[in-house]
Amino acid sequence: TKLILLDSLLQEMTPFELCCYIGISILLGKVLHFLFKPRPPNPFNHDDRKPRKPYVQDQKQRDKVLKQGFSMEKVPDKLDAVIIGSGIGGLTHAVIMAKAGKKVLVLEQHDQAGGCCHTFTEKGFEFDVGIHYIGEMGSQTLNKTLCDQITEGQLEWNQLEEEFDVVSIGYGEENRKYPVTTGMEKWKQLLKKQFPEEENGIDEYFRIMETCENTFIIHGILKLLPLWTVKMAVSSGLLRLLTNLWTRAYTNKTLNVVQSLTSNRELQTVMMYGWGDYGTLPSESYFTMQALLNQHFMIDGGHYPVGGASEIAFNMIPIIEKAGGRVLVRANVQEIIINKDKVAGVRVLKGTETYEIPCEMVVSSAGLYNTFQTLIPKQVAHKSYFSDIASELKPGVATMICFLGLDATPEELGVKAQNFWAFTGNDIDREAKEYLNLDVEDALDRDVPLLFISFPSTKDPQWANHPDRKGKTTAQIITLSNWNWFKAWKDRPVKKRGDEYDEVKQTIGHKMIEQMCKLFPSIRDKIVYTEIASPLTNQYYIGQPNGEIYGLDHTMERFHPWMVARLRPETDIPGLYLTGQDTLEAGFTGALFSGVISAQVCLGRPVLYDLIRLHDRLETVQNKKEK
Repeated sequence: TKLILLDSLLQEMTPFELCCYIGISILLGKVLHFLFKPRPPNPFNHDDRKPRKPYVQDQKQRDKVLKQGFSMEKVPDKLDAVIIGSGIGGLTHAVIMAKAGKKVLVLEQHDQAGGCCHTFTEKGFEFDVGIHYIGEMGSQTLNKTLCDQITEGQLEWNQLEEEFDVVSIGYGEENRKYPVTTGMEKWKQLLKKQFPEEENGIDEYFRIMETCENTFIIHGILKLLPLWTVKMAVSSGLLRLLTNLWTRAYTNKTLNVVQSLTSNRELQTVMMYGWGDYGTLPSESYFTMQALLNQHFMIDGGHYPVGGASEIAFNMIPIIEKAGGRVLVRANVQEIIINKDKVAGVRVLKGTETYEIPCEMVVSSAGLYNTFQTLIPKQVAHKSYFSDIASELKPGVATMICFLGLDATPEELGVKAQNFWAFTGNDIDREAKEYLNLDVEDALDRDVPLLFISFPSTKDPQWANHPDRKGKTTAQIITLSNWNWFKAWKDRPVKKRGDEYDEVKQTIGHKMIEQMCKLFPSIRDKIVYTEIASPLTNQYYIGQPNGEIYGLDHTMERFHPWMVARLRPETDIPGLYLTGQDTLEAGFTGALFSGVISAQVCLGRPVLYDLIRLHDRLETVQNKKEK
């Protein structure tokens, strides 16, 4: 009787209703399967924070953790997963799996673990390469809870100056400075004081930013739902009805939104100054990315890891090892092995020898391009829609970095724990675009339109505790660059790329230093160490194929809802998963949470929900203490 009734019901349905019925039935089945199937333990079941241990300053002791060289003897048996790349995405994924009782192997091609969180030391100066300041670390935010749990409370954060950023426009007598302060309301009032005739535009700017608050969560959900579900939600208009993904902030470019609010170019510059934090020109990025960035820093200001950026990996690796896993460096993964259309392991090159490590689950934190254009066999890769995405989306812009060692204290130099964003003028999109489109010969004669200037040692209260660092300060200058200026030398050995390459790199680098000295004259005679890194440096040390540091470019095309859903941790090759900033968003926080959602997919349990539940408990306890 039930079958007859069901048959009668199905015959009366329209084709659309039938599709919806089938879709909902499949989705319900998958939900029930997800809810009731056996799962690994909750990695966030307990608060794993422990009292802070004494800081380890002996570099040899630190190297025993961070620089464990690859050999087959060190590879654990019966691995649950192999993770390619030890950036924050890969390490977060590895730690969460370890906390769930899984044995994982992290393989890093560089000579130390950490990816963009690693540091290097020369002439008594330690330099970070990618961590300059992080938001949402001054209170018990979800970000802070996650970092606490994946380092067992060992990672401490030092707050920068309340005015953590300074927007500097022009040089010499033409220079104007606009501090950026902590707190949305405080910054709004400061902007109104700096630009008293622009109150309406400033109010609207902050109102539009508020509409973007849930975007990060929505993106995560789209990456976890079945693709067919997202496609149905997009095509039916349901997603438009339920989310903010079609609002003005999401469907308009940063430059267009800001120009619609004010014609004052100085104010436009201040509203868009931080675009270098994700590396996409305001005329190409979507406004929500700028809004999320502002919100990220406005909650608690900027923070820096106490002890330097290497403390991140240094305190994550032991958790992986406790579960039987390892993090091994100088492990150049040449290929992801595919057998009968499924992942079967990885092939690693060490010296002239090649080794195979069997494993049915491989998680790539090496980026979309490296994974599908280099590591996956071509005959397999071309069948995957991820290869199409790699062709559709372009890489982020390349970068150059100057590392400076200064023989003076911050007090003597008059510098503080804050960052300067230095622009040559107030038409920042046009000026940057024109510069990046120059031929290399013309670029050598032009001022660099955007510099990010910081003094990392001023941000770290542990710096002066190193006996060989007293009386010393580090400085760092970062700018955007054109990969085409350097790619002719990409196949040359490091340190042996020739005089012509050195001339290009040194000319641009010293121009950056000269522009910095105009803003900070006190450092000019105090520079005792200089290292200039080009896009080829990024390619060699952190494995970015086009010299970029932010992976895929943060364009409108990348953040269309359907593209957001397709660019997900689970690939269409069984056993292969992605993590890192390409799967979510750029920077430390984007890569950090990419590790959470990729671990959720691999473990088959609601890891993000587990984290949120723990966070809510800790936040409740914290609120009671404050009362």
